[in-house]
Amino acid sequence: MMNKKLLTLFLSFFSLLTYSDDTKKINEFIKSNDNVLVHVHATWCPSCKAQKKILDQMNKDHFKLLEVDFDKDKKFLKDNKIFQQSMLIAFNQGKEKARVFGITKKEKIVAFTDKNFEYSLQEEIDNRRKASNIPDAARMTMEQATEKLRKSGIIDKATKKGDQYIDFTLPNVHGKEVTLSEKLKDGPIVLTFYRGGWCPYCNLQLKAYQDHLEQFKAAGGQLIAVSPESMESANTTVKKHELQYEILTDNKNKEARKYGLVFQLEEDLKEVYLKFGLDLEKNQGNDSWELPVPATYVISKEGKIVYSFLNVDYVQRAEPNDIIKALESLK
Repeated sequence: MMNKKLLTLFLSFFSLLTYSDDTKKINEFIKSNDNVLVHVHATWCPSCKAQKKILDQMNKDHFKLLEVDFDKDKKFLKDNKIFQQSMLIAFNQGKEKARVFGITKKEKIVAFTDKNFEYSLQEEIDNRRKASNIPDAARMTMEQATEKLRKSGIIDKATKKGDQYIDFTLPNVHGKEVTLSEKLKDGPIVLTFYRGGWCPYCNLQLKAYQDHLEQFKAAGGQLIAVSPESMESANTTVKKHELQYEILTDNKNKEARKYGLVFQLEEDLKEVYLKFGLDLEKNQGNDSWELPVPATYVISKEGKIVYSFLNVDYVQRAEPNDIIKALESLK
């Protein structure tokens, strides 16, 4: 009969043969990517399934996700002293940076990845822009329009940090009227004006803010987004991205105009939009062909604007972490 020590050595060697290939691939993946989030999961684990559902929905532009099977990838688990499933481990440049066990709330997972992978909405937008296939002539027209808007001085005249907020009442996607001053009674507001659900950069912003919604709330803030989209178009945007905050319809940019954010598209830019299939008349339900400059404000409970981000360049947006810092400064 094989003695106990020999049997242990045999089993260890057999385990090494069984899992070495996967472990090698796992290690190579971790070393070849700057930021890797390892999710140690098991098919029988409820919390692992909850984590996977959240991870599948999250933006992952700032890290690579690697699924490691708790029941199969034994050598990797042993080498890294991992004794539990439902584990999230952040690796940076091949080295472990942090790990956390059992968290199943989206806001906590987002906070973990933000902290360890330095999330940047702007980087995500820049990557999206680089991947776009806009013809040179169209790109030049858009850039010239942006520069002309910059020279108009619209940002200098717009409402910004240090100003008092301007109250308004607008309908949400369900037709219910929402009044800013009433909302302020419940605490500070994050107010963002966006162009529309047809804009890929607005979509990235709206999704990023949804991912950080619980962090906004934890910092004391309420999120309200406003666009000139028709109620029907806005509702499509809400459903598409599963947004859980107020999206308000500002018909003909009436309220955005009070904040000094509105401009009209010139004919050459209108032609570019139409060639891309972007019909603002259809999207907004009117023929104004006007848009707001993307802008984000943090408004204190007393109505003072303590943070503002405005930029005529429509691919520049306020970072979620900057908004959180502004909210926390009010505590």
